[in-house]
Amino acid sequence: MKKKNTSVSLGTIILNVLAITGIALIFYRFINGIGAVSNLSDDFPWGIWVTIDILVGIALSSGGFILTGSIHIFGKEKFAKLADYAIMTSLLGYLLFMIGLIIDLGRPWNLMHIIFTGNHTSPLYEVGWCVIFYTTVLMLEFLPILFEKYNLDNARKNLRSITPWLIVIMLTVFIFAMTRSLKWMALMAAIALFWEISIGCGIMPRKKQMPIILIIAGVIFSTLHQSSLGSIFLMSPYDMHPLWYSPFLPVLFFLSALMAGCAMVIIEAYASAKLLKHKADENLLYDFSKAIPYIISIYLILLSGSLVYQGVIQEIFKVSYQAISWGIEVVIGAIIPAALFLSPKFTQKKKGMLLACILLIAGVIWNRVNVSIIGIKAYDPVTSYHPSLSEILITLGLISIGLIAFKHLAKILNKQKNIITDKT
Repeated sequence: MKKKNTSVSLGTIILNVLAITGIALIFYRFINGIGAVSNLSDDFPWGIWVTIDILVGIALSSGGFILTGSIHIFGKEKFAKLADYAIMTSLLGYLLFMIGLIIDLGRPWNLMHIIFTGNHTSPLYEVGWCVIFYTTVLMLEFLPILFEKYNLDNARKNLRSITPWLIVIMLTVFIFAMTRSLKWMALMAAIALFWEISIGCGIMPRKKQMPIILIIAGVIFSTLHQSSLGSIFLMSPYDMHPLWYSPFLPVLFFLSALMAGCAMVIIEAYASAKLLKHKADENLLYDFSKAIPYIISIYLILLSGSLVYQGVIQEIFKVSYQAISWGIEVVIGAIIPAALFLSPKFTQKKKGMLLACILLIAGVIWNRVNVSIIGIKAYDPVTSYHPSLSEILITLGLISIGLIAFKHLAKILNKQKNIITDKT
């Protein structure tokens, strides 16, 4: 009889230590206030928590809506093997985003103001509503996967039957929240009800596994708030360095989220394969990656056009830490990955694919750091904001909690029929 291997890897120990440390510092932050754990100030009220936990976390969690939209709207059924883990990772990312926001704000009960203020002209107001509803969409997409795993057929059928009507309510409420118009709310309700009734009557086909109205709602909510995160910075045209301020920021944020989300799907597939001791379907991942260089190209063209349009192209050639940081972001984080993805001999191999994805994700992360910290004109690398050790440890703690949760949930979802991998 074989003995179970009970040894714990060094990586698991490090993740557990970081998670426990982060949780302890979070409690310390709520007991003693934000000043006890951070270097935030009136000049820099947004630091590493907003940058990493929110701006970066939301972008890296976009794989769920990319895959579900590709599969159920654009008919890319062959990528269905990748969807379950992408949805799971997106849900974890959004839950951690909410925790990070609560840590930053410090008064969780004040989050209710997002719902009741009615400030529908504010990008943050729209982001708040979209995040709430999109997280709900992710739960509605993920729960049937768990129900199927545990053979809870009745629960899965009941959830599937009520899901379309929940989405109708969510879309209707969202339109009213954004417009404060009963006419627009009634129009949205009429369109959504007509859609669902037509499907129920067989006029339009219904997806067996997932209601199409759920997928459409997920794409709508995710697209809106990914772009609106860029809209937030449009309010500071005189506070941001011209290399990053652009009237196209909402579109650039959305495109960079697409890039990061696609790369994360590939990394999740390889990570799950290693965790579950399977062999990743590299041909499928290569086919999925083919769209990435085109998205990067559109992003770079729009970015370059924006610099020319605003007449600030000369800023690239100035000797400054902003120009250097912008160059690192664009060259290492976008141009090189695009070239790698366009080299089939390179990305058809696991190491090449992972390198291209890691560089791309690093570029998106650095873009968010540049926009929210380095791109602020008050920033100086010596005298301005730099994250405290506690801020860094809390951020690492949240990331570690996410990785630990991913590990356990991936094992739960590991079925006899492989979801994202082919057995060796």
